[in-house]
Amino acid sequence: MSLPRILLGLCLVGAAGAAGFLLTDDRLSAAVPAGGAGSGRAPVAVAVETVPVASMRFADTVEAVGTTRARQSVVLQPSASGRVTEIGFAAGDKVEAGAVLLRLEDDVERAALASAEATLAEAEAALDRQVRLERSGSSSEAALDTARAAQLRAEAARDMALAELRDRSLPAPFAGVVGLTGLSRGQMVDSGTEVATLDDLGTIEVAFSVPERFLSRLAPGQAVTLASPAWPGTEFRGRLAAMDTRVDPATRSLALRAEVPNGDGRLRPGMFLRVSLLLSERSAQAVPERALQVSGAQSFVHLAENGTARRVEVATGAQDAGMVEIGGGLPDGAQVIVTNLHRISDGTAVEVLPLAAAGAAP
Repeated sequence: MSLPRILLGLCLVGAAGAAGFLLTDDRLSAAVPAGGAGSGRAPVAVAVETVPVASMRFADTVEAVGTTRARQSVVLQPSASGRVTEIGFAAGDKVEAGAVLLRLEDDVERAALASAEATLAEAEAALDRQVRLERSGSSSEAALDTARAAQLRAEAARDMALAELRDRSLPAPFAGVVGLTGLSRGQMVDSGTEVATLDDLGTIEVAFSVPERFLSRLAPGQAVTLASPAWPGTEFRGRLAAMDTRVDPATRSLALRAEVPNGDGRLRPGMFLRVSLLLSERSAQAVPERALQVSGAQSFVHLAENGTARRVEVATGAQDAGMVEIGGGLPDGAQVIVTNLHRISDGTAVEVLPLAAAGAAP
């Protein structure tokens, strides 16, 4: 190819590039709106929604797991051996203190009591005679002492017979609910036979433990909230009733006891419960979680003030029901921006719309 043709081609390429550059510059210039930079028009305000700073109560709690136990609980066992003649309860019965739950054969004990009472009557009559004779001077002091001793021995024998007769029955030591039994009438039992369980379920105790670091913040009477998988959606409320005097050196935890009213009998001994122990309460400012923006270790919210967004650094605390505790610093009644946060920064012009309307704004 000759040199003139090469030069001609280079000239044509250069001319085409210059024409393209001029065309692109013209298009970019035409794309700048009349109200753009240098036009003097105000920037378009960002539509946002706001909520006022709230005041809420926040609580410090410690969570644990606990096990229920009856306030009073006993395994019933007879005091003597014998054949069962009467069972005075069914499983699940509520019984009063002193109610007879079991009777054993007592014919021999009743006969022994009758004999003891007869002997006591004879001894008392003999003592009366000796007292009268001694007053008349017809009896000696020794005879009177002998009669008095016989009367005391007879009383002791009568009391022993009464005790043996009482051992033939099994009364309830306190009011409560009786559990299952495997006994039947006519069955032979002894003092080691387990008759049934008896539990006082009017108030349930919950045993649980917390780490020792909470020791200085514990006090009897603090509120306790409990939840059980057996009753989903139900909260049981009680109070801290007792604390152990020692910290477990193996777990570095302190054993606690809570009391929960149980008049409806829904809680039973041995159940698993989730425990929330209230340590303290306070009132503080709060904002919705969605209003927070985080940058590293810092947290910010944006306030709408006179049509402008102002960024404010805040210290956060506890969270509850979608609200976050703020450690003060926000003016009372301040309007916190909760929408379009990705479009605003400090100093951005904003237009506050009614709540739930900003999303539909053009």
